[in-house]
Amino acid sequence: MDRAITRRDFLDGVAIGAGGLVLTSVLPGCDLGGGDDGGPSDPDELTGLRGLTDEARRIPHELRDGTFWQAAGDPQDTRERYDLVVVGAGISGLAAARFFQREYGGNAKILILDPLDQPGGHAARNEFTPDGAGARVLVGYGGSQTLDTPSAFSTPARVLLDDVGVEVQRFERYFDQGFNKRHRLRRGTFFNKEVYGRDHLAFGGEPGVFRDAPLNPRAKADLIKLYTDPPDVFPRLSDSQKKDRLTELTHEQFLRRHMKLDDQALGFLRRLSDDEWGFGLDAVGAIDAWADGYPGFDGLGLDDAVPYRTNAPTEHKVWDYEDPYIHHFPCGNGGVARSIIRKLIPAALPGRGMETIPTTELDYGRLDQKANRVRIRLNSPVVRVRHNGDPGSARDVEVAYVQDGKLRKVTGEQVVLACWNTMIPYICEGRPQRQRDALAFATKLCPMYTNVQIRNWTSFARLRLSGADCRNMYWVSIDLDYPVSMGSYKFPDSPEEPIVLHLPRAVTKPGLPPREQGRAGRAELMGTTFEQVERATRDQLARVLAGGGFDPARDIEAITVNRWAHGYAYEYGRPWDRFWPDGPLPSHAARKRFGRIAIANSDSAPRAYADTAIDMAYRAVRELAGRPPGKVARGVDGVAP
Repeated sequence: MDRAITRRDFLDGVAIGAGGLVLTSVLPGCDLGGGDDGGPSDPDELTGLRGLTDEARRIPHELRDGTFWQAAGDPQDTRERYDLVVVGAGISGLAAARFFQREYGGNAKILILDPLDQPGGHAARNEFTPDGAGARVLVGYGGSQTLDTPSAFSTPARVLLDDVGVEVQRFERYFDQGFNKRHRLRRGTFFNKEVYGRDHLAFGGEPGVFRDAPLNPRAKADLIKLYTDPPDVFPRLSDSQKKDRLTELTHEQFLRRHMKLDDQALGFLRRLSDDEWGFGLDAVGAIDAWADGYPGFDGLGLDDAVPYRTNAPTEHKVWDYEDPYIHHFPCGNGGVARSIIRKLIPAALPGRGMETIPTTELDYGRLDQKANRVRIRLNSPVVRVRHNGDPGSARDVEVAYVQDGKLRKVTGEQVVLACWNTMIPYICEGRPQRQRDALAFATKLCPMYTNVQIRNWTSFARLRLSGADCRNMYWVSIDLDYPVSMGSYKFPDSPEEPIVLHLPRAVTKPGLPPREQGRAGRAELMGTTFEQVERATRDQLARVLAGGGFDPARDIEAITVNRWAHGYAYEYGRPWDRFWPDGPLPSHAARKRFGRIAIANSDSAPRAYADTAIDMAYRAVRELAGRPPGKVARGVDGVAP
């Protein structure tokens, strides 16, 4: 565990090699050319601590703390004027730019500003070049993962995807749905010695996974019964009365109070929802746990023909759809972001067809050229957005930002704020208190997505393992990347080939309501060093894969840690949000247009999915155009305008 692994060491996304610091565009004013020193040529190739880096959050924190303007002075006027300025280069911001083009024509001048060194926001792309001559580049996803349930997408989202060349039906060919069966791989569950007395890798689904597990007899019996024959704990209540009772409970409360589960059994289940909800069963409502198929509800005999009125927005949207979970670019929804970029700035991402997205390098040097009709300016946090005059009659808006350490400003006839809701009160003056409070309500959750590139996956093949749930360890699971091949990008089908592993973690503080868990997790996440993450990663992989001969010092070649301290939108749910579903909803108050400024982003729904980010972009642009936005989401009051 103490031996050096076969890759350079990294600090906060900046490579530190034998030759010293390798400068890239993550540092203001640095050349993106890369090249002779062997260092990364663009941000996609950086490993170490990525996502929301310390540098990217520095100025937003100064705005929050009220210290930025103390010595900032007046912004330098670039004399640039745009038809639209978009704050935020995530999927919602990029989609807003494209919808604006469709509304006003391709000659519209648009500037997109973002504090990160990559476009796409949470739809981040990680690239790896394995050791060895002739090794091909591997691509992983650092955040937003998959186009979830595209059959349920709104018309604007479908139109946008078709417009930028994303044909979702093609994933039927791209995603190798027979991969695990062909390689005889199955899912495992890992019980760690710190909690269960010994390390134990079990195979198969529930309840079989419990039979030889190191659980106490009561916990084992409770879990087997929970999955095979749970009782009806509300036998005298009607269907709606049972659902009302679940509405007032978290899943953990239901399991503890009504199912009388043993503490060890509860401990095994507590993080079941981490990767889906961003927090554990202590904060997931029982009504949504039932809708998601979590254990314990079969005995209630509930009618599942339609979602219940108190189910979270996502449950209402996708209830009648059963799409396979296959609509995935190798770089996750970074493929969607780059498809939109190709439409906006063709020279920055040459090529045609979605199958060329994984293997085409983004030319960062072409994103912000003067000749572009659309420009994307990275490493440029926005610090102020205000009308030039009274918002009711002003003809344009001033947008101030920091680039290369200098305070600058541009003018936009209209503005879309596609950044986090919580930042808007700090950069956009004059919002009424009710709207400021509603914007502040949209606290983000804190996921950490780590990609580990290993020299081969023979250890998985020997164990016949596709991935393992590790609910009481640092990473909630470890998995081989999704088996997607597109065009000339080929997934490593042979166990002797290098591969990328995906390790997720929701950084939370159990026992608190979900929004407070997000706040508490944020401090822990950003206080975590790369050395701590590396140690935990090496330890977990070594133990889970011990039977396959995995050696972390020999087999790990690179680690990229994507930290999203302000990650995914918090979705309304009971029992916490008493205003749901009858309202009034904070998201509706928060997204109210202000003069020439409209608000997009997934916080505006709220729902942390790529199609929602697109829907909210469509609504914002329609508001600026003075047109009725239409109903952009099926039957969901929290998402529809």
